[in-house]
Amino acid sequence: MTDGPSHWPGFYVLGSALRERRTSRGVSLRQLAAKLGFSPSALSGWETGERAIEPGQLGWILGYLQVEPAERQLLTHLHRQSERTSYIESLTSGTPSLQEVYEQHALRTFQWAPHVVPDLLQTAEYAHAVLGRVAPADDVDQEILTRQVRQLDRDPRHRHTVLLGAAAVNHELVPPEVQRAQLRHITALADLGLVKAGVVRENLGPAGPTAPFVVYQTAAKTFTVVLRHEHAAVYLSDLDTVRRYRSTFATLQKRTVDYGELVDAC
Repeated sequence: MTDGPSHWPGFYVLGSALRERRTSRGVSLRQLAAKLGFSPSALSGWETGERAIEPGQLGWILGYLQVEPAERQLLTHLHRQSERTSYIESLTSGTPSLQEVYEQHALRTFQWAPHVVPDLLQTAEYAHAVLGRVAPADDVDQEILTRQVRQLDRDPRHRHTVLLGAAAVNHELVPPEVQRAQLRHITALADLGLVKAGVVRENLGPAGPTAPFVVYQTAAKTFTVVLRHEHAAVYLSDLDTVRRYRSTFATLQKRTVDYGELVDAC
């Protein structure tokens, strides 16, 4: 096994973003390479994540494709982190997170959500119930709209496996009728084949994983673990750490009840 770009997930995510921006503007790989003076093979390697791209080369591509400043800043930040197996991102209100890039370009998501239904799976009513205690209604509406846009931006091949804790499906701030509607919403997504859900009903005990985590898998089957805190997100992609979190997820999955059974019981 080499230590080259092909084993750093950030390169694949960045490459997917570049390819998506190029194709969305109707520019072929050869056209872009010719315009910027790159060889088509080099550009192809950058887009597939098999080759590292220099900062200047990335800037020329983003500039030519007229990528919006906020996204340009985000992709440039991702590029700076791509050769590291772990890094911490400070989260600032109103500033997009690198996790949004992973959500958009990863093909598989494996998520343990012990306390609350994940953002992108929440109904508007569930989000208002959970966020309404800490944010004005207008801010919550804007957050919901932002989430909807992020959902639409996801690769259509993306599949999401989520394991919910008992607290997530019986949230203390969510009225029963809203909770039932939320369960039905996830069931509808499951019927479309977009989501696979289970509920961990057992008491995990003091040794059980109570903190949420997400594992993102790229098309090239590289993995990144994301641990999100109030003011920071931690990204981990070294093989041993990924293996431990994937093992934990598999163990939790064995301790779930079928999500459909829970909905039928409501």
